[in-house]
Amino acid sequence: MRLKAGLTTLAVVAFSLSAAMPRVSAKSGAVAESGLVLTAQNFHIYTSGNLRFVVEVGSQSLIDEILGDPTAVFRISLGAHINNGEQEVRRVIAKPESFVSTDSVDLTIREVKRRTDSQFELIALSTDIKSGTRRLEFSKTGVYPVKVEVVVNNVSRASLLAFVNRYDPSQTLKPMPVNTVIAIDAPITMQPDSSRLIDDATRKKIEKAIEVLQTNATRVTMQISPELLEGLSNSMNPEDQKLLVQLVAALDQAPLAQSTYVQFDPSKAAANNAGPQFTTLLERGRRTTRQIVLNSKIIDDLWLARTPLDQRGLDLLVKSGIRSILMLPSSSAALGEFDNAARPYRIASDNTDIALMVVDKSYVDQLSDPTNNSFLAATYLSAQIMAQRDQIETEGGTPALRRVVLTAQDGSVVNPQLINETLLILNRVPQQIALRTMVNLPAVRLDAYKPTLRTVDSTDFAQRVETLRVLQDDLKKMRGTISSDAKIWQVWDERLILMSSDSMHATQVEQFATATRAELKKIRQSVTIEEGTTFTLGSRESQLRLDLQNSSEFAMTVQVKVVSPKLQLGNDVATIEVPGGGSNELMIEVVALTNGLFPVEVRIFTADGLSQLGRKIEVSARVNALAGLGQVVTGVALLLLATWWVAHIRRKYRKKISKNHPVLRSKP
Repeated sequence: MRLKAGLTTLAVVAFSLSAAMPRVSAKSGAVAESGLVLTAQNFHIYTSGNLRFVVEVGSQSLIDEILGDPTAVFRISLGAHINNGEQEVRRVIAKPESFVSTDSVDLTIREVKRRTDSQFELIALSTDIKSGTRRLEFSKTGVYPVKVEVVVNNVSRASLLAFVNRYDPSQTLKPMPVNTVIAIDAPITMQPDSSRLIDDATRKKIEKAIEVLQTNATRVTMQISPELLEGLSNSMNPEDQKLLVQLVAALDQAPLAQSTYVQFDPSKAAANNAGPQFTTLLERGRRTTRQIVLNSKIIDDLWLARTPLDQRGLDLLVKSGIRSILMLPSSSAALGEFDNAARPYRIASDNTDIALMVVDKSYVDQLSDPTNNSFLAATYLSAQIMAQRDQIETEGGTPALRRVVLTAQDGSVVNPQLINETLLILNRVPQQIALRTMVNLPAVRLDAYKPTLRTVDSTDFAQRVETLRVLQDDLKKMRGTISSDAKIWQVWDERLILMSSDSMHATQVEQFATATRAELKKIRQSVTIEEGTTFTLGSRESQLRLDLQNSSEFAMTVQVKVVSPKLQLGNDVATIEVPGGGSNELMIEVVALTNGLFPVEVRIFTADGLSQLGRKIEVSARVNALAGLGQVVTGVALLLLATWWVAHIRRKYRKKISKNHPVLRSKP
């Protein structure tokens, strides 16, 4: 039926809107090829209510025709009731030319309102019974397509497709739960030099999430990498600090699904005996989140799976207290043909049943599309969800048992306006749609299908585990040597954690490993003595005084071993602590075995003596014999000389006496 008689201006003004209408700025939607852009409407139409649309005409010449041509009208046409759920809605959207009008009404320029922003406001009456009046006739409650056109001389000059939900508030209905999930992961913020770096793409993700949370925090389940939170907290960039303040405030009312400190695949961890590391990362994730988001409401029994999950991974999750699992799109693909959001699932570990949910793939692409016309996209998305609920009820099912989970391909927010508008529309009919978070999920349904989880290939993870094991062994050698309160331990422990993450690719792992080995090498060479030093020993029994210097910034405890073939050492191994940036003198008791200048080897080891630090150091010892023995020899020599002179003088004297003795003297 096409009714062309005009509605009076008085009647238009008198119309009351039976459902509140979500609004967006006209600038939020780019002008489409059709020439019309829908910027606002009342999506839910109560019985005997009215349809209201606000449209922007994208062509000034077309506006001039509408205002100047007496044949120009806005035509609002009602299509056939959607009977086959969200798939039928998508077919109508994909092929708008297939739209078939069941009723329509024409509004002349005198019967529409020209707003101050130059948009046109259209209002049409409706009815649920045959009336023969200028009202759009609905056959029953439910979702309907609606076409809005500009017609001049009976020629459609511009059009757009919209949807409305005919709703009877007097009916007793069963609402269908709808969950919106935002999951933000990001590149590791810590750099090899221990600085923090948040890239622009990550900041944009956070900003978009904040835009949703500021309006819908209580209707959204959030997950964010704890390492990212810590990176924001420790960043020296004022922009990051400002963003952190906004994020923490926005998260105040949003429940947070727990996460390991960094992404850590439970299936690969279990396959490589890294369960303890997984548990440690899970606890660190909780602790970090609570330290930064003080009022955080962490859902401890829910796991958002980003990667495929196998039975070993499930067993590890269950041991960690997980009782519900939501598979994001990249994870549920492993279910193959059974990846169906409409089907309830359950999986089991030993005697524990776990509720398994998957994201609705029907909506993933739509939520991942950064469309310009957010409002129109929100009405399309809402129409699909409402039609899906109606189909379940029509077929005798229970909508309350069907859970719709909305998220983008990677879990982040692509178009915040789209999410906000969709949630605003769906929240208008709590009797039909229940916007829920994933807190206190219902118990596992015993009639749910139990899929077989495919084994996850963990070869790449095993290679990384071996790389980390070798590096970790090298670091362990320094445990008793480097002061336990040295900050370098925190840096190294942090790096080992990050290098095990799924978020870090092989090149980054090698960069972190190289930086760590370079630091370790420098530290191992930091305690030394000056090479080429000569020690003079003034007696047979003496002390070798070694001045050990430490160029590192922390105290180090080392073993010093001295070796020399010409010295008898009272203790050839000594342990000493050398303060950071300072020195300490080590005295070793020695007994010289000979005189002269001879080499002495000094080697410095870790505190346990099992690993040498740096290379051996060669010094010299000079022994001046034994300076005490030389004095004795000299004394003996002088005594012998004196004795010889005394004997010599006595002989000369005797000869002289004998020569002058009267008995011996002879006459000539």
